[in-house]
Amino acid sequence: MSSSELKASWATSLRHLAASRFYLPQDLPSGEAAQFWSEAEGYLHHNELGLALDYLIGLGEVCSAPPEFWQELLLAARNMGTGEIADAILAKL
Repeated sequence: MSSSELKASWATSLRHLAASRFYLPQDLPSGEAAQFWSEAEGYLHHNELGLALDYLIGLGEVCSAPPEFWQELLLAARNMGTGEIADAILAKL
């Protein structure tokens, strides 16, 4: 994969990961949810997309996220080539 293709792939994954947050309530339901989001947001800003994905999965679980949230994470996981994680997310849909 060329450098430009890799950057494009990262941008695609980042968009899906960031978009997932918009399917949750603005006011998160608990301190635990807020902590998951805070950690995920930090990793997104530092381009640590795998770690961000992990925290977003936790966030979705504590928020009883809707299918649209999980769909964004699934698209990101598939784009990142994380098959096992994608399978686990798919099971949540």
